[in-house]
Amino acid sequence: MKKTFIRNRKVRYASITVVLTVLVITVTVLANAVFSTLAKRYTWYSYMISEGSYDVTEDCYTLLGEAFAQVPSKEVEIIFCDLPNEKNAMEDSTLDYVYQTALSLAARYPERIRVTCHDIWTNPTTVKQYNTMKDPFTGETSEISIKSTSVILVGEDYHRVYSYQEFFVFSNDADTSSVWAYNGEKKLAAGILRAINADSQVVCLTNNHGEAFYDYELLYLLDDAGYTIRYIDLHHEEIPENCRLIISYNPNSDLIADAVSAKSEIEILETFLSKEGNSFLVMIENGTPSLPNLESFLESWGVDCDYYTDRTTERAYRYMVQDAAQSLTSDGYTIYGEAVGEGKSATILEGLERPVVFKNATALSAAQGFVNNGDGSFTKENRTLYSLYESSDGSSCWANGKVVDGGNAMLMTLTEQTLTNGSSHVGVIASSDFSEKTFLQSAVYGNTDTLLRTLDHVGKDLVPEGLTIKPFSSTEISTITTSQMLRWTLVLSLTPAVVITLLGIGILVKRRRA
Repeated sequence: MKKTFIRNRKVRYASITVVLTVLVITVTVLANAVFSTLAKRYTWYSYMISEGSYDVTEDCYTLLGEAFAQVPSKEVEIIFCDLPNEKNAMEDSTLDYVYQTALSLAARYPERIRVTCHDIWTNPTTVKQYNTMKDPFTGETSEISIKSTSVILVGEDYHRVYSYQEFFVFSNDADTSSVWAYNGEKKLAAGILRAINADSQVVCLTNNHGEAFYDYELLYLLDDAGYTIRYIDLHHEEIPENCRLIISYNPNSDLIADAVSAKSEIEILETFLSKEGNSFLVMIENGTPSLPNLESFLESWGVDCDYYTDRTTERAYRYMVQDAAQSLTSDGYTIYGEAVGEGKSATILEGLERPVVFKNATALSAAQGFVNNGDGSFTKENRTLYSLYESSDGSSCWANGKVVDGGNAMLMTLTEQTLTNGSSHVGVIASSDFSEKTFLQSAVYGNTDTLLRTLDHVGKDLVPEGLTIKPFSSTEISTITTSQMLRWTLVLSLTPAVVITLLGIGILVKRRRA
């Protein structure tokens, strides 16, 4: 009986297969353990992440070329406060990125950009004339400390001192030794644009309506766009003569518009917007309280803020847009906006391809009386509303704990008012988190370029759009949505099982035929 068992060919082959499988697995595990130990002991490591390219892009050269063409007589000097040799700050791997970028810009425009180096260790007086500077965020002039790592941009009747940290993005704001990405191309380009056009436009940020904290990244974006930043109490302060943009970031109290007040802020805004080239931008979210006066003003510009009214309590609830399939988070409230691809909206957003994120968004719609033009725009008299970004067809709107509406909801709009010699604009973004650091600082998302494109369209000429940060290395998957995660989970889970099943069926069929 024993002899018959051993001579059974199928049993013998099966036994050999099992033994070989066990041997292969054992050898593989042992080899992996031995190699890992040796690699750790003798540092047998190979850098597998491809080197990033930090060369100046053609977009940057083109931008500066257009700027220089507009002001043919202006020149810019980029001053480094150390020498590019010996063991000094310029030898530092991070500051050298800025130096090499500056040299590349000077090489392309040698008659307009000059790079110089001063050894302030031995002769600090060479840059002494630049130790006072007007703060771009406050407008106040103060004395500053110039270090060997400082970079100074000098134009006609203008100079600005940058710390080297301003050219980089850090993974932790509290730890500037942990460099995550390089932002020197954009920062130098923005500085050069400002240096050759020192008489910059002013942007006023409202601060008398309980506005949420203006994220510094939004301030940096406005600074890079060439604006001088001011804070303003619309009810008590005059709008500066050279102000071209007013921003209200998630206000929590309403505009003053009653007859008791000597001044109506709505009238102030309408007067401001009656002048060509002026614009007003407001950001709200699903948690913004009801603001009847502001919303009435926006309604007159074609934008209706959507609410659900509970008929039992007569209480109104602002819409919350959810899109489970196009969300970066499991709750479905950090969603991608879909660009409107027709009419003037498509023209405004042309070339913007990176995904744009709207977190904790509310819903907007066209106000009553504005006629649908069939191309994402709505018109009433001399005002035309353009829907720029919307939620997907599969999105839904929640209010008071239940779904109250579905389908596309407007997430970002721009209304153009046609005037005698030009136009003025009102923009609404249905997510205040749209401008938070996570999204504006990202090299993946398009929130920064969308804002810059909007500023460019409303009249801010030559903004550093498209000049994104350049991560040194990143393994983060930043753009995958919840539906994509589910799809990949199913694929990766089912594929091995299907392959093994098919192989097993093939082997069984082959054995039976044998």
